Amino acid sequence: MMRFETSVSKAPRLNKYILALLMITGLTVVGCSEQTLDEIVDEVNAAGRMMDAQAESLSQVKWLELNGLTSITDAQAESLSNVEQAVELNGLTSITDAQAESLSKVEISVELNGLTSITDVQAESLSKVDSLSLNGLTTITDAQAESLSKFSEFGLDGLTSITDAQAESLSKVELLSLSGLTSITNDQTESLSKVHSLKLNGLTSITDAQADRLSNVNVLHLDGLTTITDTQAETLSTVDALWLNDLTSITDAQAESLSKVRDLILTGVTSITDAQAESLSQVEMLILPNHLRPLIDKSKNE
Repeated sequence: MMRFETSVSKAPRLNKYILALLMITGLTVVGCSEQTLDEIVDEVNAAGRMMDAQAESLSQVKWLELNGLTSITDAQAESLSNVEQAVELNGLTSITDAQAESLSKVEISVELNGLTSITDVQAESLSKVDSLSLNGLTTITDAQAESLSKFSEFGLDGLTSITDAQAESLSKVELLSLSGLTSITNDQTESLSKVHSLKLNGLTSITDAQADRLSNVNVLHLDGLTTITDTQAETLSTVDALWLNDLTSITDAQAESLSKVRDLILTGVTSITDAQAESLSQVEMLILPNHLRPLIDKSKNE
């Protein structure tokens, strides 16, 4: 009887202990689930997938980088469409038409550089974004090029070739990157000369005729060129901003021509003469290797 009464008397204390333990455990679980947005981003990028609740939470940010994400549902894409400025989903290798439509609601920029192909429907949907990067695409159709020409900024660095019709369509893009192209026709340079800012860093050489056409571009990236002719340097001197980072040397005549460019980037040049330094010192914004700066500064002070 005493044993029974002792057990009964201890029961309330034991129950209180268990209850307190459960409450503490419950609070710990809840606390772990209350992640910051940065923690959610890190977790999603590490796992390669996310839950709908996480997608909904991340829709509050202005700029979202989920390049570790390898799969996404339609519902999650719809949640991410509420991101205010930019979404990077470069780990995705495919999307549905519904997801493309959802992501097209992002206001400024979408990066989907992991996609290797898209449908015409997806191209038309994504054309509503202000800036789009699809550098994983290796080919596009003429219809897709026409749809994708509606951007102000567009990257297609995975393309190794384009048709004349595609070049004409893409010429409507204000800032265009086609650095995967290794060759280009005269007709294509004529079309692309209408672009305000153009990147063609995959080209290793151009003809004088192509240089003449490309001189109409305001901002031109030709970082793949290892040499240029004096004629090309004179022709390209009308460009506002010119990138020629793979050039390792220039002639005095080329330096004199290129001195007319407002912004000139020549980070690959290894040495310059005093005459070249004097010419290049006239460039408003000049970027050279650091060891050449004293020569430019000396010319400016003389």
